[in-house]
Amino acid sequence: MCKRNWATCTVLIGAILIASPILAPVSAYSASYFVATNGSDSNPGTQSQPFRTINRAVGALTPGTVLYIRAGTYTEGLTNAIPGGTSWDQPVTIAAYPGEVVIVKPAAGTMRVLYLDGAGRKYIIIDGLILDGSNVSYDAVKITYAGNDVTTSAHHVRIMNTEIRNAPAQGILVSGQSSSNEFINLKVHDNGTTDFDHGIYISTDSNLVERCEIFRNAGWGVHIYNGSGTTNGNVVRSNRIYNNARLGQRGAALGLYTGDNNVAYNNIMWGQQMGISLDYGANSAVVVNNTIYANREAGIYNGAGSNRSVIQNNIVYKNSVAVTDAGSGTALSYNLIDRDPQFKDPSVSDFHLQSMSPAIAAGTTLPLVKTDFDGVPRPIAKPYSVGAYEPGNVVLPGTVQNVKIK
Repeated sequence: MCKRNWATCTVLIGAILIASPILAPVSAYSASYFVATNGSDSNPGTQSQPFRTINRAVGALTPGTVLYIRAGTYTEGLTNAIPGGTSWDQPVTIAAYPGEVVIVKPAAGTMRVLYLDGAGRKYIIIDGLILDGSNVSYDAVKITYAGNDVTTSAHHVRIMNTEIRNAPAQGILVSGQSSSNEFINLKVHDNGTTDFDHGIYISTDSNLVERCEIFRNAGWGVHIYNGSGTTNGNVVRSNRIYNNARLGQRGAALGLYTGDNNVAYNNIMWGQQMGISLDYGANSAVVVNNTIYANREAGIYNGAGSNRSVIQNNIVYKNSVAVTDAGSGTALSYNLIDRDPQFKDPSVSDFHLQSMSPAIAAGTTLPLVKTDFDGVPRPIAKPYSVGAYEPGNVVLPGTVQNVKIK
């Protein structure tokens, strides 16, 4: 049962979601400059006379301008090469030319594929690239601070529609005071060589991870942790996170640690050591409407270092241990635990609900989680379904009173 007033929980969730980064739609660009493998850096960078290298091309960018990269593999790293914009209305944008495959794969000895530091590296959009870290020494992407001054951190970086792969360390590392970054519709996979290497490692505030596919990374899928500070107000929603902890040792789909008011909802997680782990000073974390299936150790682990967690409306099924709650003041209720939710076909990772699923209308209504994983509206006049999916227009079971709830 909820150990505190649900109205308080609702206000808390509302404050978190309102404070989370807002995705401004960016679907088409007016091209400013071009780069192509048959270009020349002595060209003016037009469509008919493109630059040859990305590093030369980004040097021409100013707020509001766009660089289109034509198809091909570019053997260069982008280390503090990209200038900043001034707002989401006037960003600097680097995008793959529509319909073309662009691979950025630095030569051996390069430290990272994309590196951004300094407060001037802000309002930057990366759209539609493949960032391949096969040859780099560390992370595929790092967003951080300049020198020894954390106040000079890059921020407001949006990476979208991009594949991030094969780095020997982190896929994406966000550190210092680099806040308000957005990671949207990414494929982040096969990064890391130890279980300290994760798909996305965030140690800062107010970042968004949304609609990503995160898989086969060595450690955690998404790791939100700061060993010497806090990580507050991050939002992880509508992602598929699976088969991480690739080395077979430690690793969860998602770790929410060392911070206040972090939120995870509408995520689907399977095949790690753990689904969701909360511990190490996690305060007022919100974990709702997730589907957590067949993880090797725990579905949800709420450790002794977790305080006032809200854990509701989750499906937790076929994990070695379903839910461990050693936290303080946990609101743990309306979860479908260790009862067959009647997924459509988990053998092909289809976790939609069949029409007679006991998860349908078995949750509590959380007005601020307005849609499901597919964008289907959550119902207003009846309780939410449990898990990441609403069933759509199906005949509801005659009763939900016998659903196993904790």
